[in-house]
Amino acid sequence: MKFICDGEDLKSAVAIVAHGTNSKTVNQILEGIKIVAEGNTVTFFATDLELYIRKTIHADVKTEGSALLPGKLFCEYIGKIGKGQITFTSSDTTAVIEHGEGNDGNFSCMPVSEYPDLINLDAKPLFFLKGADLREVINKTTPFTAQDNARPVLRGALFDVDDKNNTLTAVALDGYRLARITKPLVRPTGSAKLIIPSRALEEMRRMLTDDKEEIGLIAEKKFVQITIGSTVFASRLIEGDFVNYRQIIPTEFNCNVVVETAPLLASVGRAGLLASSNKINLLTLTTADKNLELFANNEKGQINERVPANIDGTSIKIAFNSKFMFDALNTINDEFVKLSFTTPLAPCVITSAKRGDYLFLVLPVRLG
Repeated sequence: MKFICDGEDLKSAVAIVAHGTNSKTVNQILEGIKIVAEGNTVTFFATDLELYIRKTIHADVKTEGSALLPGKLFCEYIGKIGKGQITFTSSDTTAVIEHGEGNDGNFSCMPVSEYPDLINLDAKPLFFLKGADLREVINKTTPFTAQDNARPVLRGALFDVDDKNNTLTAVALDGYRLARITKPLVRPTGSAKLIIPSRALEEMRRMLTDDKEEIGLIAEKKFVQITIGSTVFASRLIEGDFVNYRQIIPTEFNCNVVVETAPLLASVGRAGLLASSNKINLLTLTTADKNLELFANNEKGQINERVPANIDGTSIKIAFNSKFMFDALNTINDEFVKLSFTTPLAPCVITSAKRGDYLFLVLPVRLG
């Protein structure tokens, strides 16, 4: 195989697909990046059998063929090559990368015949979603997915596609907090419930570059796939039944507090400096005299904060893990936030004071 291409195109392509390699696997073949040259294009492909990423660039292909190179080394080497023309030549055992006069790198090739086949779903997209909306869905759900393997279905976000209402509702929860966001769809073709791994969603977000672009999502054969430009990304879905999240979210409240987001976030952050010394990061909130009072303490000191608030309903004193409260508030990018309470032992629901398309739920910590 031999081809000539632009160095920046090569660097970008390799950096993208390198996220699909797995350097911790016992199967060394999955550490590789596969390269296929045909026609006037070169395609780079990597997978760890959970993620599948391929990127195609234009090139002057002299000899068609394929090769498999050690992914990490290849990516790091290409990343250190400057701009200019790159000549790539490979045999069954060796690949030579020439950049500039007298500059080249020689690498041992891995057996390309042993590499897994790529995933290529050709079904009609289940829906299209604007790039900006998909980014917001990912931003507001992935921080709230579970990080352990106790319940595998919680390691991803539920995508509840409703073609009758023309909406996508995405939900994530980790046993202590929940995030839900709903967005209008562009040209849905059906309804479905998919659990997409959080790692896959993070890779999708990395690929998003144009907020106005309409992204089509294909779901087929236990996989999900999107295409952005000349990059195709696929991921295995998480199998199983997601939690019935609708039963978790309270619908009636005894106290609603509307407060400016930025001052509250700052106060929670300061109080968290002391709360973080405790095993449960305890932060206490109390409604009093048109203010929301925050309190945290440990053996080194205590912090009292007061944030002006519009309070409607009965007074309440309730405690939370400060990190969970901070994460929820930090994900809200609206000027005012509404905190809704029922009892000191019931979940707190956090929403925008004006928008109704998303909410966060945080479980309290029992005081005393």
